[in-house]
Amino acid sequence: MSVLRLPPCPSSLRPIQHYLKTASDHENRDPVITYWCRLYSLQTALKIDKKSEEARSLLMILMDWLEKQKKALSDNESVTNDIAAQAYIENYALRLFASADSQDRAGVFNKNVVKSFYTSAMLMDILTTFGELPEEIAKNCKYAKWKAAYIHNCLKSGETPIPGPVDWQDGQNGEDSDIATSSGYSQPLGKCCFLLTCPILHKHDLMLSLHAFI
Repeated sequence: MSVLRLPPCPSSLRPIQHYLKTASDHENRDPVITYWCRLYSLQTALKIDKKSEEARSLLMILMDWLEKQKKALSDNESVTNDIAAQAYIENYALRLFASADSQDRAGVFNKNVVKSFYTSAMLMDILTTFGELPEEIAKNCKYAKWKAAYIHNCLKSGETPIPGPVDWQDGQNGEDSDIATSSGYSQPLGKCCFLLTCPILHKHDLMLSLHAFI
């Protein structure tokens, strides 16, 4: 599969940058993941901006690529069949999540762990293409995003992250705290969590920081 060269993502479509990055990361090793990442990016972008010249340029390239890839992968059920595709993406995302979670609980904190949490969350988002996420997947998705940002900020500030789930009640809502408490693991947040709990910081700014980091 040839590498797709996209024009710069316009500011109006900033929310899809993370998914396009995940697609590019898998381009040479997993065409199924790349296909669904770009399809999700296109569907999301069409809801945000399909009128500006910059957005239309990007969207037309994505549409053309997706059309060609769907034909090229017509014998792959994980592209042509939604049930097979959902199972494929979910299994892939959960394997990444489990790997990151295992390393995190073992006290391994590095760029690869951040990227695994981050990518697993992006793929769980993509599962919404097939309908509402099951409760457990939705919680894992939210936790993976939080954990990726938490470890990233700790590494950036020179602090040692706390392994495993931590108490989300400081700056998080009750639903989020269920993810930590369901495991029976609760510890106070370190100073490196300030950026995560500060209401002034927009979530896209935080994810863009992660995007640059990984």
